[in-house]
Amino acid sequence: MDRGGAFIGKLIAIAALLFATAAPRGDAPPAFEQLRWTAPGAARTLLSEQPATCLAANNDMVRSGRALFGTPTLLGGQAAKAGLSCASCHINGRDNPHFLLAGVSAAPGTADVTNSFFSAARGNGLFDPVLIPDLARPGKVARDPEARALEAFIRNLIVEEFGGQEPTPAMLAALAAYVRAVRSCPGEPTVARRLGDQLAAIADGAAGAQLMIGRGDRQGARLSIAAMRHQLGLVAERYAGPGFARDRAALLAGSRQLQAIGDIADVGQMRLAIDRWTLGFETGLAQRLRRAEARSLYDPTHLDRALR
Repeated sequence: MDRGGAFIGKLIAIAALLFATAAPRGDAPPAFEQLRWTAPGAARTLLSEQPATCLAANNDMVRSGRALFGTPTLLGGQAAKAGLSCASCHINGRDNPHFLLAGVSAAPGTADVTNSFFSAARGNGLFDPVLIPDLARPGKVARDPEARALEAFIRNLIVEEFGGQEPTPAMLAALAAYVRAVRSCPGEPTVARRLGDQLAAIADGAAGAQLMIGRGDRQGARLSIAAMRHQLGLVAERYAGPGFARDRAALLAGSRQLQAIGDIADVGQMRLAIDRWTLGFETGLAQRLRRAEARSLYDPTHLDRALR
């Protein structure tokens, strides 16, 4: 590992320890995962706004890919330990001008993906960050579905650049379908961040898990379930303070239930368990969270107060 990679490794380890050991006091400042790699002064903007995106299609394949795209487990290695996913750099498939990670970024909106912090296989011993691309714009990789160059590129990025586990064909197909579907929204550069974003992402993960089960892909199903759990964690960040202790406990319980579902050996039973969990969540906890959203840190006024 190069010196920059060693430094950032220590930094992430210290940050993870602080997040893990912080006392859950009602008056403690909220801990937002995204702020670990956000430029100073950009916290409020990042947490309240996001790039608008319009999809050319929104079928279950695209939804599955979108769920996987936001899953740190997909990338594996140090990226997963830091909580980084594809969506950390490419918010809604676009870019992230506020991304800044010591030893990886030279300036906000840049990243050195050949840093050995991510993978020894691609570490080139140089510090050469590049501008994070907007995936709604044409890039260097052809997106023709027949050529399948995009699938090969995504596979190499996961396995070689980030040291992640070899993705299955179904996972690659879903990720490529999502990237191909990303479009910009004319006249609407940004939109507000809302609870609905996480709820939609959880539903995407459930749809993705069922799609993967239908294709006999247990690895893809488990990763889709991991995507759902990650989104529950992002929701919990927004429901901070003593008034939301019950909701945070319910979110944690829901995450543990999903973990157990992911460990079910029989895929038929896993399918039924996901359906039951999703129905219970949508008719129970999700409704309670919606009713309390105006009091949560999704609300700009409450968010501003929490960030002071």
